[in-house]
Amino acid sequence: MVANNFKKLVNKNLAPDIRQLGWKGSGFHFYQPNSNHVVNIFGLRGAWYGGSVCCETAIHFDFIQDLAHKQIDISKTTYASCVIRKRLSPKGTGDYHWILRDTEEENIKSINQIWGAFKTHGLAFYNDFANFPYPFDIIQPQDLEKNNQYLILNKYYLHNQIHLAWLLKEINLFIGRQEKAKEFATFGLTEVRKHADKMLIQFKSKGQQKEIEKYINTNKELFEL
Repeated sequence: MVANNFKKLVNKNLAPDIRQLGWKGSGFHFYQPNSNHVVNIFGLRGAWYGGSVCCETAIHFDFIQDLAHKQIDISKTTYASCVIRKRLSPKGTGDYHWILRDTEEENIKSINQIWGAFKTHGLAFYNDFANFPYPFDIIQPQDLEKNNQYLILNKYYLHNQIHLAWLLKEINLFIGRQEKAKEFATFGLTEVRKHADKMLIQFKSKGQQKEIEKYINTNKELFEL
């Protein structure tokens, strides 16, 4: 079965259940705005090589742009543009793909497994951020400086410290902590310059140097207060 046909089964066998929990969306994209400004996002994606789908739990916020730097449109923001996300799996850990089977019955079993994992592990992920601004309000710039593999709540690792610094800058601005936001902006720009310096040594062509300069300027705008 191809991913598009699997999506049709998701609409029939998963979408009604997730909507009963207050979510919106269909197919491979679902979202749930909350009064605490956190937007829960759940998405499915077919593997680029075909034959399987993976699922991602993620959160975004209704007061900032996503990683694509687009205007806020929660109905269109997908997990791929979220800083904080986690792959869904039956056991709650590790990478996992559900294999697309030949028969509708077998694929419905996979969808039921996805629903079970979502209720058990997905909802637990979202619940970890239900008391916003916690846990973001307890993170300090020094925490990121000391640990380039910082774990939010000691379990959620973000691959990009610069994106995390930007997110914490935005959150601190939103909750009225201007000086703390400035500290995260300073840290983020420092990391940008470090990364740019490494690229400048490695890439020497005029085109590459121009792209690195663009990268620096883009991030300067990102960390403006």
